[in-house]
Amino acid sequence: MTLALTLRLVSLRLIVTHLRAAHVQQSSRTYVDTLAQRGNPGLRAPKKLWWAKELTPDFHVAGRLSERQIKYAADGGFKSIVSLYHYDEPSKIGEEYLPTSEEAAAIAKQSGLQHRVVLESGNSDWASVQAVDKLSAIMPTLEKPVLLHCHRAYTISFVTMMHMANASKHNPNYKPQVDIQKFYKMAAAMGIDFTMDFTQKTAAEITGEEIPENLPTPNVVPKVWYDYWMAHPVYKNWYTAGQIRESHLEKLQMDGFIHVINMRMGVDDENGNPSQEQVTLINVKDGTPTYGNKETGPRQIPNTLKNLVVDSEKDNSYVAKDSNANFESRNPGEFGDEIGYNEDRERQVLEKAGFQYHHMPVLSGGKFSPELFGKYKDKLLEIGRTGEPVLVHCASAHRVAYMTVLAAALQYNKDLDWALQRTRELGFVVSPTEHKDVYLMYAAWLDSNKFNSTKDEL
Repeated sequence: MTLALTLRLVSLRLIVTHLRAAHVQQSSRTYVDTLAQRGNPGLRAPKKLWWAKELTPDFHVAGRLSERQIKYAADGGFKSIVSLYHYDEPSKIGEEYLPTSEEAAAIAKQSGLQHRVVLESGNSDWASVQAVDKLSAIMPTLEKPVLLHCHRAYTISFVTMMHMANASKHNPNYKPQVDIQKFYKMAAAMGIDFTMDFTQKTAAEITGEEIPENLPTPNVVPKVWYDYWMAHPVYKNWYTAGQIRESHLEKLQMDGFIHVINMRMGVDDENGNPSQEQVTLINVKDGTPTYGNKETGPRQIPNTLKNLVVDSEKDNSYVAKDSNANFESRNPGEFGDEIGYNEDRERQVLEKAGFQYHHMPVLSGGKFSPELFGKYKDKLLEIGRTGEPVLVHCASAHRVAYMTVLAAALQYNKDLDWALQRTRELGFVVSPTEHKDVYLMYAAWLDSNKFNSTKDEL
């Protein structure tokens, strides 16, 4: 090692040590506008459940669920499902079937989940004390964690948080304590707006508090984006997601999404080596290599899948009526082929549907760095500055959260503290001691006072 290189490494270590000393106390108490520190999206199966929005570790919310999503909820550790409405008729998202309440209850039972409905058939009075009371009566009968849903994850968010506010009012030991300020801050952090007169009236009645002046409102474009409820609003026109499905495209277009940025690996990497990632499969564990390793064969061959089954007691009909195994082996709806996720297929389908599609691969589990973000910075900002809604996705909404927060911060002139806060509100802790590679990437691009002269070294 040359003397010059040694001096550069020593300089970098001194910078990192200084940053830790300067920020570790601040980062440990970074303010967040959420009811509690949220976990990473997806409970115990982030690739399958990236769309489940955490209110607290016990309560997650979602829109109307497909059969696959109900089964994924069981795979990922949920114990109960609650539907705010009674669905007498089936529906669809794209070509994907959304079951009736009776059908959903049967699927949940087959999956080992409790299932409850809050409002009786024909009742859609969600912004009412009566709806909150009905949910509160159901809650003690449920095993946790609970996945609660409605049409678009909007009305159920209101009723669930009002349930928590009501419990807080009557029980000082209830955790987390939710008052009207926390309710409105959490809603804004989630990108949803409950500042209408009728929701304010119910919130005031439930909490027994006056409505604060200057209520926080979400910074999202468009203001109503809930048709594609699975997205995670980051800031203004920036959103993140896990792996989208072909059936989602109609809802994305309804909400005005024009740009889709895919940060998953392609069929081959930049050196020409095979690099397909996984697809999710019913009753199959995530986390095994696509191409296998010394311990296991390729992921999607039957002998490998048999050893990855979540619940071996499930019979074949759990996967499909005509299935010859109790596990799924292909997922074409997720742009999968016989090996795994196929980025070429996604590109073809999205471009044909009229989206502006951009591929910016980031290695899953790889290290973040200023250079990595710099590789895509100009294109990200060019897309963001159109002002049009941008959806950035990977497999589980994890790696894109780090990249998208930084892109939004640069576009809208936000600082390092904002990026750390917003990342925490999305469920990711970034500090000099946790995900320090992400922290250094943020500091390099956002803290010019410390890093203008050292970006090259970082």
